[in-house]
Amino acid sequence: MTYREFSTARLDPSERQASWNRIGSEMYREQLVIAPRPGSTFGAALRCQSYGCVTIARVVTTPATLHSQPWDTRTVDREYAGVVVQDTGTIVREMASRRTLHLPGTVTVSCQSQPYTLSFADTARCIGIWLPVDRLAQRIGDPARLVDTRIEATRAALLANFLRTITTQTHPAQDPGYDEAIANVLLNLIAITYQHKTAPAAADVARTRWQQVVLDLVERNLEDPELGAAMLARRLGVTPGEVQVVFAQIATTASAYIRQRRLELPLGDAMAGRLRRLHGPLGAPRPLVVRRPGRASGRRRSC
Repeated sequence: MTYREFSTARLDPSERQASWNRIGSEMYREQLVIAPRPGSTFGAALRCQSYGCVTIARVVTTPATLHSQPWDTRTVDREYAGVVVQDTGTIVREMASRRTLHLPGTVTVSCQSQPYTLSFADTARCIGIWLPVDRLAQRIGDPARLVDTRIEATRAALLANFLRTITTQTHPAQDPGYDEAIANVLLNLIAITYQHKTAPAAADVARTRWQQVVLDLVERNLEDPELGAAMLARRLGVTPGEVQVVFAQIATTASAYIRQRRLELPLGDAMAGRLRRLHGPLGAPRPLVVRRPGRASGRRRSC
């Protein structure tokens, strides 16, 4: 984990606004212009924590109005998206003539795809998670369709509480895999938060892709005598039960599917010949040969 902090309290009041606009524009890859409430002194603080490809940003600002414009609307960076928790205070967001009220504890999605304006009536604190769009889409579908959707505080409590806790850490663990573990926890909490909003189509696509991954692995390893649910699970980093679920979705089992695919190999394949001698046509077992004591080996009966 790496982190950095910035506070306008360390600057001369005449430099605060310009410094904040520059820092915010660089961080969010947008042209930010913030204007404090008339007659008030502007102040803001930022703390960023990065866990591999995921960044958590906690922002506190005094009453102000912020205008955001993408650097270039023709080449908007859609590689990253944000999930923002409104921790304290109230913010009004205006985008494309639509107004969204961000109340304490609520969660919204930001894709930085078009200009918007934020109005802070009071000192406000928000905590945003910035992460790759593709990883977020695997959990909640296309995040762009959720930009105007506000998740209420009761549904966002698990995510909000975790973010409040982790943003107070100053000396977190540095064990191998720690960053990826935190990223996965955040993605899981986001998925729980948006569970009731996730499009069934997105879940179906993800399930189909996973099924294809498993079946492709079977096809590449048909000649491996160890091929089975256990081997597939080891290769994919899941449990044998999760592998069997894939085959149950197509009304079969791992062993039955593998046997069938082996028997469907081209007849000229040497392995296919061996398998057909072993399994018989379409997987039927070979007749069991029973020898009678004292009889010639040429005479036999099939059971």
